[in-house]
Amino acid sequence: MIQSLLSRVLTSLDAPTADLYFLNACADLIGNGVEQISPTVFASQAACLVIRHDQRAGRLPPRRRLIYLIDDDVDAGQADNNLPYFYRQKLRIVEGATARRLRRYAGVAVVGSPALADVYRPVMETHLLCPYWSEPMGGTAHFKALSEDGWTDMGYLGSSAHRGDLAFLLPVVQALLAGHPKLRFHLPAEHRLPPDLDGHPRVLRISGPSWSGYRRELVARRFHIALYPLLDTPFNRSRSPNKLIEHGIVGAAPVYSQSWDAAGRAVAAGAGLAAANDQRQWFEAVSALLADPARIGELSRGAQRLGSRMNDPAPQRDLWHSLLGLRAQVAA
Repeated sequence: MIQSLLSRVLTSLDAPTADLYFLNACADLIGNGVEQISPTVFASQAACLVIRHDQRAGRLPPRRRLIYLIDDDVDAGQADNNLPYFYRQKLRIVEGATARRLRRYAGVAVVGSPALADVYRPVMETHLLCPYWSEPMGGTAHFKALSEDGWTDMGYLGSSAHRGDLAFLLPVVQALLAGHPKLRFHLPAEHRLPPDLDGHPRVLRISGPSWSGYRRELVARRFHIALYPLLDTPFNRSRSPNKLIEHGIVGAAPVYSQSWDAAGRAVAAGAGLAAANDQRQWFEAVSALLADPARIGELSRGAQRLGSRMNDPAPQRDLWHSLLGLRAQVAA
């Protein structure tokens, strides 16, 4: 009883992973061969899909192929002190409990990163899937304001689960704001900041008390630069390439940590810069960008080209039609 109550407190009706890996690309399947049982559980006549956890689903439909989608290294996260305590407990009580059970019963795993594929491939049939946003890329209109009035908007789009990564970044942000009076820094409202930054007139919040609200607010914004440091932890190594798409949607020139494998993909495509996890290197990399607006625009365009190539619903639709047994229905 206590476990069930905690699970419901630690979950919500808003499920970003379900949107990014199923609903954005396949919403038309709901009521057309697929039933949505909970925010994170979907079932066809042939199979049942569990996305991260099944805490609000009740009893899963019996005698159907079980598919488990996970986009984080749940085991590594429970032991990662860079993550907030509340988030680590959620991983332990919600996703961890689901992972332990579904590893025994699921026939298929769908994962969000090569690192997770390496974890699940020895155990079961495993598919690597890229997230999909239904929003368009950000365009270049916001660069007109940069050239006309000189204001540069810099964003950090990591959620509260990135507490340790943001703590690494904040001294860099403080130094950049001090040295660039026409620089603004944006981040999600859920983050706690030290008083000098929390009250800073050029630190702006991206509001939205829920994933849906945040998403609506985010896609209405445009940034010139986006920062995404990831400390080199086992949990961070398993993160999906979602930010490569998200940064294209907000029109930003990204800076990533070299230790993240997806950063190499961005750099090779001319879609971002990479820096070692050293605050001086981050400060120097962003300072060089701020001194070169043409380079910011070039990287932004590269990020949008890469984001457009990655942000394709077809692979998701093809995989889910296959795994959920819908191809025969379409053919009929």
